[in-house]
Amino acid sequence: MSQLAQISPKPPLAIRSAVERGWAAFSHCPWVLMGFTLLSGGANLAAQLLYRYESSLVLSLLGKPDPVAITLAAAAWIIYALTGLWLVVGLMRGAQLALNQGRPRLGALIRVDGRAMLRCFGTVVLILVVLALIVRLAQASSWLLTMIQPLLAPLPLVAGLAAVIYLSADQILSLPLALIGGLTPLAAFRSGRAATDPHWLQALGLTLVLLAMVLAGFLVLLIGLVVALPVAACTLTAAYQQLFGQEDRGQLTAA
Repeated sequence: MSQLAQISPKPPLAIRSAVERGWAAFSHCPWVLMGFTLLSGGANLAAQLLYRYESSLVLSLLGKPDPVAITLAAAAWIIYALTGLWLVVGLMRGAQLALNQGRPRLGALIRVDGRAMLRCFGTVVLILVVLALIVRLAQASSWLLTMIQPLLAPLPLVAGLAAVIYLSADQILSLPLALIGGLTPLAAFRSGRAATDPHWLQALGLTLVLLAMVLAGFLVLLIGLVVALPVAACTLTAAYQQLFGQEDRGQLTAA
């Protein structure tokens, strides 16, 4: 796994090829991928709705904390997080299998892989923490400039936004690196940056394409997400394979 992080330099991402291979992989087994997305996404949505409902009942009519509502809200939030990780790991596993000319079965996708989910969780948390630090630093710098020179106050916010966009595109391959590559969150962060930094514009283009896919799914009354999410997962995995090969170093598809 350590060798994966040291392979350099990387060729630029071929976005069109990734999209074409991603769509071909999805077309190879659409019903399995859509069925898993519907199952795991439905569980995730149900947990989210339960959390919102119980959160509104945390305070009773007398203004006192309701321990039952608090417990149910906490449980719903945990289930929401777990089903979200389950969705991501399952889709990445299905994409890897489909791209390697396999026909994944629903049983393979719904299999729970605790180690992969943990790597996924750590990678997402790491990226979110770095993004939050960038935003907070930009806000603090803007506040200080407001007291010194108000006209310059927007500059840190603009710089912070640029840094967020840069990092978001720079880490587009972190999840497949953690799941398929089997890297730790920190190693995935570093390897993703090393691979995409020299060709950042292509990474930004891939990020925008994936966002457009997911947004299109949202616009079709959320039903489109059942198609958009698997296609996006297949496209992202195809882009990963361009740079790091088809080997499943993280044993994501192991039975």
